[in-house]
Amino acid sequence: MYNFVEVAIASPLKNTFTYRIPEGQNLLPGMRVKVHFKNRIETGYTISLHNNPSDEFEIKPIEEILDEEPIFDERLIELAEYVSSFYLASIGEVLNKALPSGNFSKKKRFLDSSSHNRREVLLTQKQQKIFDDINATNSGAHLIFGVTGSGKTEIYIKLAQSCIERGRSVIFLVPEISLSTHIFHRIADVFGDSMILYHSGVSDTQRFENWMKFKKGEAKIAVGTRSAIFLQPPELGLIIIDEEQDYSYKEHSSPRYNARRIAFYRSIKENALLVLGSATPSIETMYAAQKGTIKFHHLKERYGDAILPDVEIVKLDSGTVISSRLRAYTDKTIKRGNQAVFLLNRRGFAPFVMCRDCGTVFECPNCSIGLNYHKNKGLLCHYCGFSKPLPDTCPECDGLSIVKLGAGTQKIEDLIFREFPDYRVFRLDQDSAKKKGTASLLSNSMRNGEVDILLGTQMVAKGFDFQKVTLAAVLLADIGVNIPDFRANEKIFSMLYQLAGRAGRGSEPGVVIIQTLNENLPIFKFLKEHDYLGFYRWELKIRESLEYPPFSRLARIVLRGKSEETISLCAETLASEFKRIIDEQNLKVQMLGPAQAPLFKVGKNFRYHIILKSKNLKELRELIAEGIKIQLKQTVYLEIDIDPVEML
Repeated sequence: MYNFVEVAIASPLKNTFTYRIPEGQNLLPGMRVKVHFKNRIETGYTISLHNNPSDEFEIKPIEEILDEEPIFDERLIELAEYVSSFYLASIGEVLNKALPSGNFSKKKRFLDSSSHNRREVLLTQKQQKIFDDINATNSGAHLIFGVTGSGKTEIYIKLAQSCIERGRSVIFLVPEISLSTHIFHRIADVFGDSMILYHSGVSDTQRFENWMKFKKGEAKIAVGTRSAIFLQPPELGLIIIDEEQDYSYKEHSSPRYNARRIAFYRSIKENALLVLGSATPSIETMYAAQKGTIKFHHLKERYGDAILPDVEIVKLDSGTVISSRLRAYTDKTIKRGNQAVFLLNRRGFAPFVMCRDCGTVFECPNCSIGLNYHKNKGLLCHYCGFSKPLPDTCPECDGLSIVKLGAGTQKIEDLIFREFPDYRVFRLDQDSAKKKGTASLLSNSMRNGEVDILLGTQMVAKGFDFQKVTLAAVLLADIGVNIPDFRANEKIFSMLYQLAGRAGRGSEPGVVIIQTLNENLPIFKFLKEHDYLGFYRWELKIRESLEYPPFSRLARIVLRGKSEETISLCAETLASEFKRIIDEQNLKVQMLGPAQAPLFKVGKNFRYHIILKSKNLKELRELIAEGIKIQLKQTVYLEIDIDPVEML
């Protein structure tokens, strides 16, 4: 009989706290409780029971037990401890992230209809070979590298069927809400009511019911976005991560976890199969596959008779948004009864500078990262703080055609609507995707031929399979190439390659138009040839020379607050502490900054960041854990991001 319990609070505090269990109360690990904490009542999560109270302070009793039985099992508590340790967050924050909104006091009965499978999925000989190779292992990590439209989803379905037949459950991750709905409907005629959908776009009530249905084993396959990685079925057998390269799998609030890393950990701990799929795997994943850490499988051709589309690089004239070439292709496409997808990339918000004559983009000599233009400070590196005045002429060709790009891209959308007033345009971005029913409306409208042009941000490049799309276009490819991020080339290449994959998936061949101000960008050569492996080898050499991932590990510390002077001073103080620890302990950690973050002011908060780089992840995390113990102003908020994917 235990008298005391360790409780984790959903706050940045790393420690658990001891409370007394009320006499006669039944309490187990994994339950929610109400406790008195810092002069207020908070919800906490029970971690462990014991009879070893501390004599140093008064132990308060549990105020209220909220659950009749644990809502988290031992696996999830252990997983929360791992995530907490790896990402330097609190266990309470992790468990809070893993918990769906909804009323846990509800008692619902769910009917198990997992046996109601209908459509039979047939594989080609090459697909069957990959399925057999993966299915024979029942564990380990696998990468299916296949060109767009090669039939990766059919392999996923067969693997999921095999897993369910063995009495185990499947978590199927996709990067976006709209794509999860698209996939859900696409495979519903195979798995029927044995599926659940799990993401923030589902109502709180439905999300809770789906969470509970999967937990009880009354549904066997969960399709969802990154938070679905915390779902806890009776026995996990398979995790699928489609479009594994996508940065939407990274959480941007504490704990700043990456669902891909958690999937690796769970697959090992729970002896489950992990399958990653992509036409453009992340550099880190492809590197791991080449090293043999992940088993590699390659689909080189599109499914059926479909062929890869032709890619044209079109140079824009000054002030033009729609080239004559794109206008002609658009008219031709729609008059033939087909559809077009236009990509408007909004990643390149930070104004950068390039020479229109020779295509030179101004970069930091220390970091090989694009310099951003600031009105009062000239050209500035947001990694190390390097700056220099904006030159009057190009240092490469002495040309006078120096242009600033990246500002005002939102205006392009209005221009598109005016350019094509007679065509039916469907806009898909993060705002519209959050509206209930948007994904279903898009899917139905596209399939019924009620949309001529699908216009959207990055999400239109991901995973959609519309047979009538024969034209894909990016309006200005230069936006995003020079964002202050060492992954800029990878991100823009992946997005454009994925966009190209939306065209020509049906019986008619497709065309891709990439509009640009600089047709000499190296990535265009690889895009024209659909040559991901060539791009990978080129990018890997750059990463190796600069010791960026996968040849090192990164951590990013962001300080933010209302006073720029305070934030700047605290950033210098923290950087000095890091430097002291590095020098005293002879750590092989490189520090960049402190410097203004590229997004310097957000929501009235000023932001500085420090970037730490090392080949030893353990040293990196220990350095941060020790360094952040120093006292900073209470008005300064600290963000810790291990393995960041955004540096903005």
